[in-house]
Amino acid sequence: MSKAHRTRGFTLLETVAALAVLALALAASIRAAGEHARNVSYMRDRTLAHWVAMNQSTERRVRREWPEPGLLRGVESMGEREWHWSVLVSSTQESQIRRLEILVRAEADEKRQPLARLEAFLVKP
Repeated sequence: MSKAHRTRGFTLLETVAALAVLALALAASIRAAGEHARNVSYMRDRTLAHWVAMNQSTERRVRREWPEPGLLRGVESMGEREWHWSVLVSSTQESQIRRLEILVRAEADEKRQPLARLEAFLVKP
């Protein structure tokens, strides 16, 4: 075989190496796309949970409620999901102001990390 004949095409080893590099690149791309999809889903959930927390704060202001210190719990629908919220009402040094700590979770399990946490203050109506 002449030297000119051997340099015309790729050898089997070169072809296998090129396919291996291509497979690794495709696997990395698929993994990155999956991670991106998970991040988008997580950020959507955090945004909706934050809106639920803001709704709980706003509802108490609009209704002009003056809640007693303690824990309130409930469920709210938003984004075609049920969100479990809790509001810890506590007194402050100022007798005319209450502190609200609002936590929102995607599930009722209190041991899970909340997706949203909002601190708000109410002035006595």
